[in-house]
Amino acid sequence: MRPFRSIEVAVGGCIVLALAGLVLALPAEATLAGCVAILFSVYFFVKPVYALMATFVIRVFIDLFWWVPGTIGGLNILEAFGGGIAAIAAVLFYLELRKVERTPGFLALMCYLAILVIAAGRSGEVRDAAEILAKYIVPLLLMFLVATMFSEDNQRRRLLLIMTSAMLASLALSVYHLLDGQMYEHFRQGYFRLVGGYKNLHNHALFLLVVSCVLVFWIDNTRRFWRLAALGALGLALICMYYTYVRTAMTGFATFTLVYLAVQKRWGLVGLGFAAFLVLVLTNASLQDRFSDLVTFVGDDTFANRRTLGSGRVGIWTSSLAEFARQPPVDIVFGLGLGGHYQMTDMYADLYRSTEKSEDLDSHNDYLSLLYQLGPVAVVSYIVLQWQVLKQGWLVLKEGASHWVRSYGAFMIGLTAVTVVTNFLSNSFIQRVTVAWLFWGMVGILFGMAMQIRRRKRFEEQPGVVPLKEAA
Repeated sequence: MRPFRSIEVAVGGCIVLALAGLVLALPAEATLAGCVAILFSVYFFVKPVYALMATFVIRVFIDLFWWVPGTIGGLNILEAFGGGIAAIAAVLFYLELRKVERTPGFLALMCYLAILVIAAGRSGEVRDAAEILAKYIVPLLLMFLVATMFSEDNQRRRLLLIMTSAMLASLALSVYHLLDGQMYEHFRQGYFRLVGGYKNLHNHALFLLVVSCVLVFWIDNTRRFWRLAALGALGLALICMYYTYVRTAMTGFATFTLVYLAVQKRWGLVGLGFAAFLVLVLTNASLQDRFSDLVTFVGDDTFANRRTLGSGRVGIWTSSLAEFARQPPVDIVFGLGLGGHYQMTDMYADLYRSTEKSEDLDSHNDYLSLLYQLGPVAVVSYIVLQWQVLKQGWLVLKEGASHWVRSYGAFMIGLTAVTVVTNFLSNSFIQRVTVAWLFWGMVGILFGMAMQIRRRKRFEEQPGVVPLKEAA
């Protein structure tokens, strides 16, 4: 029997102390939750691939349990899970640093994380800063872990299948609520709207956007029976998305479809889709009403009218940018700290508050939210990461060894175009945690494919090696 290493003794001792503290200091429910957290943490380090698969599934389902009462150490179940995964992922990221640093976008991530730490230190509210820090950091850490730990195509495909299955379960709940008439209980901005299993309407719409894009990919990359099943599920997802009446999600899906088909040069389907879109808009009064702001913006030169467009987005953007420009130079360079973006929108919100401040107003633009909190360097770093996804997606599309892999490259180019558009139009793939986890997790799959292609190309460049495509 080999002797225990010091690291094992240290970890074991910490677990014993943690369990003793839980039993002595906390009630039974909190003790049970702590024991589950410790067991999952240990499993995460022993079987990281399977733990990462479970993490994405749990994240999808836990977002539906917002109605569960009770807290863990003052945190609700969503905050506790997100914070716990943040700690575990950070440790695993450090332990796998030699592998992780070879991943595309690593330098941009390091810059982004450094600015995040500075912003957290500049924040006045420690608890809120910690929550936002976990929200921003976890998806990117998980992305790099997926890229390095899922080293084979079958593992990556299995992860995407598991993520899709979890999303379909959530979609089934949306369909159930559609059939039971839930939407007639929620009336907003002139429409009865479907919230599904979510507390927030936009969380629901953006989730449906992601699952719709994933289903388009599977329709293109699976066998006949499952293709029909995926097509049926896509129809249900689009119906549910339509009844949310969220324009950001609809615009995002139109963007994905156009880009996904265009990068594969499937111009016939692009033309057919564009014609179907025109017919739908011209014959659907609800869509005409929802997107009438675009016509007003183009045709009306009166700024007073334009600032109210897009649920007030134009007014929020212009007034908050003007307020940010008046801040001290240090705040413009490093941002106002995590949560500081609400200060920039207070002036616009005050125009509509009849009493003292009761609710924070978001920037309705993820890039502006990052700018106000973290400064321009962080915004550039985030955009560089998005550019890396497009770059690696193009590499996979052109050099992938199978149709499935090449199609996945096109899929991620389309999905990244979705994030650019929706991040600009709303608070979406940065502020909305679940869709951020799903997107960056799928980016991890893409980066893993790109690194495998580069390894293959280096091997094929050796003397006497027949290139894989020629051999095939």
